[in-house]
Amino acid sequence: MASVPVSHLILFIASLVIAAGVVGTITTGVDRVSAAVEDAGIDATEQLRTDVTVISDASAGVYNTSNHNVTLLIKNTGTQRLHPDGSDLDIVFDGAYVPPGAIEGQLVSAGDGAAWDRGDVLRLTIDVTQLEGTENGLESGTDHRVYLTVNGDEELFQFRVE
Repeated sequence: MASVPVSHLILFIASLVIAAGVVGTITTGVDRVSAAVEDAGIDATEQLRTDVTVISDASAGVYNTSNHNVTLLIKNTGTQRLHPDGSDLDIVFDGAYVPPGAIEGQLVSAGDGAAWDRGDVLRLTIDVTQLEGTENGLESGTDHRVYLTVNGDEELFQFRVE
């Protein structure tokens, strides 16, 4: 008769051990999901705060035929502070990624020059001779596309070499 309470006690202890393991596993999973949601929220906030606008005029001749450079004026219209040299930008020129060594950024209008703040304008110069297929510059009468991204914000600038 004493065997029934002993077997019930063993089953009760086993169920407590299993429940403790399940709770520990679920708690760890919930913590990881919570951290991932928080990180995603921070990234989304950064993306929403970042906005740039190309203010160059495509018909004004952004391509310099003598030194084979494309010069764009880009305004920071978001609230996110960016690097004053344009190193935050990812640039694709006519479908080819532009390496950091082929670009040069200089703030045209800035307070202290330590950051590319809201309202500041960056003069971005792309040396097209460093890009594959354009070692001799851009041909006259051709259309070109510059695709800029920074923190999820995307801008497209199209121009024609005359």
